[in-house]
Amino acid sequence: MSFRQFVINNVRRNPKVYGPYFFTTFFAVTMFFVYALLIFHPEFQDTIDSSSETLSYFAMIGFQISQVIIVLFSAFACFYAVSTFLKTRKAEFGLLLIQGINKKQLTKLIFWENMLAGLAAVICGILFGFIFSKVILLICSNILSLTETLPFYMPWKPILITFLIFGCMFLVISAVTSFSVRVNNLKQLLASQKQPKKEIKAAWYLAFLAVLFIGAGYGTVLIFTNRFDFSFKPLLIGVVLVVIGTYFFFSQLLVFVLNRLRKRERFFFKRTNLLTFSELIYQMRDNVSTFFIVAVVSATAITAMGTSSAVGSSGLAEMSQNPYAITYSAYGGKPVDQSLLDDAKKTFASENITDYKTASGKFYQITYYVTPDETSFYTFLSIDNYNDLMGLRNEKKLSVAPGSVILLPSSSPSADKLKKDLPKELNITFKSQKVTLPVKQAAPINRFPYNFTMSSMEDVTVIANQSDIDALWQKSEAQFRETPDDNSNYLLNYSLFHTENWEETIPASKKLHADVDKWNEKNMNSETGEFVNFQSLALEWQGMKQTNGLLMLLTVLCGAVFYTFSAGFIYLRLHSDLKRDDQQYKMLFKIGLTKPELHKIVARQLRVMFFLPLLVAIIHSIVAFIALQSLLEFNIWQNVGIVIGIFVGVQCIYYFLVKYNYLKQLHRVMK
Repeated sequence: MSFRQFVINNVRRNPKVYGPYFFTTFFAVTMFFVYALLIFHPEFQDTIDSSSETLSYFAMIGFQISQVIIVLFSAFACFYAVSTFLKTRKAEFGLLLIQGINKKQLTKLIFWENMLAGLAAVICGILFGFIFSKVILLICSNILSLTETLPFYMPWKPILITFLIFGCMFLVISAVTSFSVRVNNLKQLLASQKQPKKEIKAAWYLAFLAVLFIGAGYGTVLIFTNRFDFSFKPLLIGVVLVVIGTYFFFSQLLVFVLNRLRKRERFFFKRTNLLTFSELIYQMRDNVSTFFIVAVVSATAITAMGTSSAVGSSGLAEMSQNPYAITYSAYGGKPVDQSLLDDAKKTFASENITDYKTASGKFYQITYYVTPDETSFYTFLSIDNYNDLMGLRNEKKLSVAPGSVILLPSSSPSADKLKKDLPKELNITFKSQKVTLPVKQAAPINRFPYNFTMSSMEDVTVIANQSDIDALWQKSEAQFRETPDDNSNYLLNYSLFHTENWEETIPASKKLHADVDKWNEKNMNSETGEFVNFQSLALEWQGMKQTNGLLMLLTVLCGAVFYTFSAGFIYLRLHSDLKRDDQQYKMLFKIGLTKPELHKIVARQLRVMFFLPLLVAIIHSIVAFIALQSLLEFNIWQNVGIVIGIFVGVQCIYYFLVKYNYLKQLHRVMK
């Protein structure tokens, strides 16, 4: 047998060693190729279809950064994996040295084994990405909400770059690991599997730090949700504290708790608890880094997927400032030009949109005196216009008596404020007169085509009868007639179209938006200086979905790579201890350990290894989702539940597969 055949057989006949290494690397290469496929796609060289140039620019930057992150983490993970299973082969290396292989040949053997496994993963990852590139482009088009699917192209550049980068990475890793193996002490190599483990201890004050850091981190993250003091600094500090606390949780708190349980004789010496918890203490020491990485990476991936799924929902889009399908707002005091409205009707007809409703109205900005030298204003909307808007979405209509008003909040802070402190009346003061309007009630929160946020009551519109609004308007106009520079009365006309199937209005909205831009370009520089603002709920929703689709591509794919490597870490850790576990359970089997008891011990230990980090990650993510939910008025928990369910389901499948193979190996020893 030649040296080349010996290398190939070593890799081929050790699937339990090189299998996870190959699979995780293959997955990382595939994800890297996906990003490269998008970066070099012709559609991304200019702009993304149906999106802004800014989104296209950030997409390019984000994909490139994600590629760098994948390569760096893959290098770290591969080096860790290689180092781990090389330690398990020390006894094998000792036997090879006894058989006559020299140190130079052993180094060469390790180098080419790593290169063979790594290059095989690179080639398979590129082939897989290339074969399914059309499907990948279709999926990415749906995630980014593009109106047209990204076309297929021959990805020569992505193939070449992926092969060069990962090929060089495995070349460096193979060289470093092959020369880092110490083979001077033959006796130590042969006895590597028999060396006893040292007992691990944990101090109570270090264990307390885990509770302190995690608690402080949760507190600062929840401070982030205070909308009246909105700042990213508490969020960043909270995340850092939680990450530090998570490390102390696995390295100190769990070991401290297990040591305390070991001192409780009734519990510790009950049935198989002695074997289970004694082994868990050593597993905590050996797997601190693995558990920590799995928990942090899983929390990141769950939070990213849950947030992207919730924020990209059409239900959230309807919670935006304007929930109506198409809105025209005319600035300059005149109604929306009839030609634009006629054009909208023709466009809807050409797109077979017939089930729409229309409404028109006015918002009034009425100025008054707060002090003799200071003015402010209220935003008014007539009760008839309000009910017309409610009728478009089949919502409850209201009535208001002459001379009284209803306060309408359009944001959560304003709604909360009115619930706590609803004013009994509004006092509107003019120089010669003071008008008092009793407040009947606060209407349910709702969004409208326009809102004057800098008024006396921020994000609050005053609903009144048209006759009362006209009277106030005339008084205010007369008040400021002598000083027109101080007159900030303003009238905004709106016309809108709404349909329950507003998601289907994207093509029509694009055409209408272009028509409004042409109209504005023609009329803004005229004597009247007219300007019409155009809003489309479907286009805003598409932009929201594209932004969060981009976030999903950038975070979830990277998170999937991290999670895959982390799962591989757990498997490698189990495999590295397999020979020692074989000997341990063989001895226990001889003194009376039964197979059901073995199943119980192994199941307990594996459940801790597989689900404890995931449980910590889910708790971290739930706190993040609580913070997110307090910032939104749309229920995100259904989306969150689906995402968490997917992670738990995948982890359960992986757990049962590993458990089956692990017990199968131990059963051979106990026969």
